[in-house]
Parts: sequence; structure tokens; C-alpha cells
Amino acid sequence: MLTKFTKHLAPRLGRALRSFRNDDAGSVSIEAIIFTPLFAMVIGAVFSLHDLYHHKGLNIKAAYTISDAFSRQTDPVGDDYLTGMYNLLGFLTETEGEQSLRVTMVRYNKKKDKYIAEWSKTRGEFNRLYNKQLKDVYDDLPNLVHNERVVLVETKTPYRSPLPIPGLTGEEVFYNFGFTRPRFAPKIVWSNG
Repeated sequence: MLTKFTKHLAPRLGRALRSFRNDDAGSVSIEAIIFTPLFAMVIGAVFSLHDLYHHKGLNIKAAYTISDAFSRQTDPVGDDYLTGMYNLLGFLTETEGEQSLRVTMVRYNKKKDKYIAEWSKTRGEFNRLYNKQLKDVYDDLPNLVHNERVVLVETKTPYRSPLPIPGLTGEEVFYNFGFTRPRFAPKIVWSNG
């Protein structure tokens, strides 16, 4: 009985499976229901990651722009100039009012083999950078000759993803650290007046 059943059922089952495999008439609406959320998630993730790297690039360029602007100064700079650079940072990074900026004039003393913070000024959440805290960034500073100076610029800006995707994007803070040697004068002088 089993052989008779197998003998008649196997060819019919084989034809049915081949017919199902070769049938290309399907329901597009079911496929769309299955794949639309997947495509939407992929497009959202690509857009969010592109936006994240775009803003990261803006932050890096803004930090180096401010560092370069300070390095070109031959006249003493003061609070108004620093406030202008702070506002420029907000404009360039599109985060006006939420950014932080710290500018420090760093000199290298070869006799003592250490970096010295000549002055440090801030806007936003940063605290001034003193010689004790400067030791933490020794490895990131360039090799300098005796009494050579660099303008150290640090920026911090928040980033909120336009399409938050759990595990991929969220609220982040971009921190940038850049330095430039003074170009037209041996040092940048801070004016309190």
C-alpha cells in the first residue's frame, strides 16, 4: 500500500513543486509589505550616518579655521575677538549657542622639557587650561624648539541625529583639538584692555 501511495503521489508532488518553483506570478503587495520597512530603515541609516560625518567634518574644519585665524594675528587679541571666534564656531557648525571653545597659547621650554600655557581663554563649558592639565595632552602636541609657541584650539559641539536609529545614532558631542604656529609674529598676545 505504501509503495502504491508513493508511486502515485511522488510524481504529482514533484510536478506541483516544479510548478510552484517556476511560477513567477506573485503578489507585489505582499513583497512590498515585507521589504518597505527594511528599505526605509536602510535609507534612514545611510542618511543619518552621512549627516553625522558631514557635521563631524564641519567641526574639524571650524576648529582649524579658528586656529588659523588666531595664528595670523599680529595685534593683541582680547575678549571681543574671542567672542567673535566663538560666534564663528556656532555659525560654521550650525550649533549656535551650544558650542564651547578654548584657546591656549602654549610655549615649549627645552631647559625644563615641558610645555607651558602662557594664557588660556574659554567660552562655553570649557575651563581654562593650566599647566597641570596641559600635561595630559603632551603626547598630542607637536615637537617644538626652545621658546617656540603654538595656538591650541579646542572645540566641543553637540550633535543630534535627524533620524535617531537605536544603536547607530544618538546624541553625541564632537571634540576637536588643533594647533597652529603663529605665522607673522613670535607669539599671540592677550590683551585684557
